[in-house]
Amino acid sequence: MDSRHHVLILTKSPLVIRDFDLLFGRDNVEVGFTVTALKDIPSWEPNAPGNTQRIQALKEAHKQGLKTFLSVEPWIPHVSDPIEIVKALKPHVDRFIFGSMQYMGASKKFYAEQLPRLMAYLNENSINYQIKNELRRCLVWRVTSNPLSSTT
Repeated sequence: MDSRHHVLILTKSPLVIRDFDLLFGRDNVEVGFTVTALKDIPSWEPNAPGNTQRIQALKEAHKQGLKTFLSVEPWIPHVSDPIEIVKALKPHVDRFIFGSMQYMGASKKFYAEQLPRLMAYLNENSINYQIKNELRRCLVWRVTSNPLSSTT
C-alpha cells in the first residue's frame, strides 16, 4: 500500500533486487546505490560489494520501472570521476546526488576547483542532481594564507 511518506532506499548491496517486486508500482519509493567509480575499488571498500555489482543492480532497478538515484559519494579525489559516472549511467538514473569525502584529509581546495566543472556539465546536459551541503560549502571556501587550510 502506498503512503504519504517518501521512501528512499540507499544501499551498496545488489541484494535489494530480491525486493523489487515489493517496490514496483509505488510512486513514493526510490532505489539508490552508492557508487564511487565505474570499476571496482576493493582497496577503498574492502567489505562492500563492488561498484560493478551495484551498477548492474541499478540498471535492473531502472529496467523494472523503479525510480532510481545514484549517490556518487564519497567523491574520492583523483580516483572518482563524477562526470564519467554520469555520462555512463544517466540513462539508468533519475537523479544524482554528489558528496565529498569528509574523512582522510580530503582537500576542500580540490572540491572547490573541481565542483564548478561538474555543475556546469550537469546543468548543460539537464541532469537532475543534488549537491550535498558539505560539498556545496567547498564552493565558498577560499585558500587563505594559512598553509593548513588547504588540507582541511
